[in-house]
Amino acid sequence: LTILEPEQTPVVSAMRKGPGPKGTFTEVLADELDAPTTDGQPEGKDISQFANKAVKRQRFGNYIQIATRDFGVTDVQMLVDTAAVSNEYDYAKMKTLREMKRDIESTICSNNDRNQGNGTDAWKTRGLFKWTASGRTDGSGALLGNRTAATDVPVEYRTPEAQDINAAGALTEDLLNGVLQSLFETHSAKKTYMGVFGPEVVEKVDNFTRLSGDTSNERYTLNDSMDKKTINLEVKVFNSSFGRVNVIPSVFLDRAGTSFNTEAGLILDLELLELQYMEALHVQNLNDEGGGPRGYAKTIYSLCCKSPKGLGAIDNGA
Repeated sequence: LTILEPEQTPVVSAMRKGPGPKGTFTEVLADELDAPTTDGQPEGKDISQFANKAVKRQRFGNYIQIATRDFGVTDVQMLVDTAAVSNEYDYAKMKTLREMKRDIESTICSNNDRNQGNGTDAWKTRGLFKWTASGRTDGSGALLGNRTAATDVPVEYRTPEAQDINAAGALTEDLLNGVLQSLFETHSAKKTYMGVFGPEVVEKVDNFTRLSGDTSNERYTLNDSMDKKTINLEVKVFNSSFGRVNVIPSVFLDRAGTSFNTEAGLILDLELLELQYMEALHVQNLNDEGGGPRGYAKTIYSLCCKSPKGLGAIDNGA
């Protein structure tokens, strides 16, 4: 019995698992340093004013999300001898858990905004494409794309526009390196990032530095040995003076049903992110009321982003 569906969930697998939230809304505190000064202090002059170092401190946060999937098997299914399945209920349980992992990955990598739940509306945790939305605009002030910035995050802690780029059909080395340059200016250090990219973005990165058309601006040429009759068209790491990106393909970015954004990407500093489980992923078996065994899988979690300012995003302007 073969199931051929995307199941690699790189972000959930790599993200640090933080302590479970104790409430439905989890907050973080962010602060910033004053700009460097080159002013001096006159000799013999007393200090008359004292800076309050807490005035720039801000808080923002995220809600939890309750995720469930139910499953059931009929009494007849349990009695019939089915090829490749020794136990229909165990198979349904296994399949449900696999589906739940994809649900969590899709939610974490979505453009969903947070939502406070009640008896009618579901709790929703904010996804990474919403956390990294800078609210960039064109010259007239019109929003570029549908990724409006999260209004509860103070402007000084949002992802800068230079780290939130629209690269529809035209991602170049200069654009990607520009994101890393801005991140370097944010962190003041060269760091290693997790680059979770859609297939179109991965393809464009694979073609960086290779010849096509005009070669007048060629930086260098890659030569592959054909001793093994193998054509190598893969870039696993994009490394510049400002940062290093480990390239990881994904089909769960900005996903809606069976479709996903092939021209999207996330550039993540994993030190700034935590996946917090209020209730771990588990299966609850229910009583058989006569029609067959049934149950459900459930988890409650929240995406904690300590500072969107240290993350980057690529989208196609949609």
